[in-house]
Amino acid sequence: MKGYGFLFPGQGSQKPGMGKELYDRYERAREVFDRAEEVLKDCSIKSLCFGADEDELRKTENTQPSLYTVSYAIFSVLSESGYRGEVFAGHSLGEYTAVTAAGFLSFEDGLRIVRKRGLLMRDCDPERKGGMAAILGLELDRIEEVCRYVGDVWPANFNSPGQIVVSGLKEKITEAMEKFKTLGAKRTIPLNVSGPFHSPFMKDAAGKLEKELESAQWKKGKGKIVSNATAEVTDDPLKLKQSLVKQLSHPVLWSTSLSMLVEMGFKNYIESGPGTVLKGLFRSISKDVQVYSVEKPEDMDAIGK
Repeated sequence: MKGYGFLFPGQGSQKPGMGKELYDRYERAREVFDRAEEVLKDCSIKSLCFGADEDELRKTENTQPSLYTVSYAIFSVLSESGYRGEVFAGHSLGEYTAVTAAGFLSFEDGLRIVRKRGLLMRDCDPERKGGMAAILGLELDRIEEVCRYVGDVWPANFNSPGQIVVSGLKEKITEAMEKFKTLGAKRTIPLNVSGPFHSPFMKDAAGKLEKELESAQWKKGKGKIVSNATAEVTDDPLKLKQSLVKQLSHPVLWSTSLSMLVEMGFKNYIESGPGTVLKGLFRSISKDVQVYSVEKPEDMDAIGK
């Protein structure tokens, strides 16, 4: 079976009930979820994924370990079925799933880290005054100009040539969104997240997260990672740790990361996790790639072997 590039989604892709059909059907998925229950004593992943409402699941301290577990469970089922990953990339939180899937971290260490990451990010914005919004169809220089004018808003995710996400205080984002529309933005979309991620507001969390990453047991991986923070390809654990720290308070260079994957010559990808956001973003970069989005058991039947 040919090798694939694996893509893993980040916050905003979560949804109530995610992973339940996989859990019911596949023993390997049940093993992943059951192990998550054993590792985390302060929250129940199965309760969050299968029973929590959208508001509860949106809280970053809940989103992160839940989405990480679901995405890794999907990858594990696919891997057991013979789908082999050669290169891995994940959007924001998804980079942790990518690092785990590629063998640099154990599932258990990754789960503990993303739970702690969520708590640290929550504590940077305890009153939930921050947020994020996607801006479609407006040039970067215009977006940067508005962010400087409004203040406390920054470009945070460079997702595709036509989509840039900004992050900051909600009231400032609302003000900026009106200016973006005036300047010709096609759409402005508030995101389903609970804080101003990938902005300077996360600097305190980044410093504390570095200690968590250092305490984990890192291993030699079995694939390469395209880094969020640099859009460079690496299999060096030190560089991966540096990227994971940096991306928390700096922009995600997703569009450039996808272009790097195209340059590497990979044509076939699997989006392992809820939704089809990454598939859509990749199609805006290149029409020559095939991306299979896998969320439910029936999605696996559509993958070309």
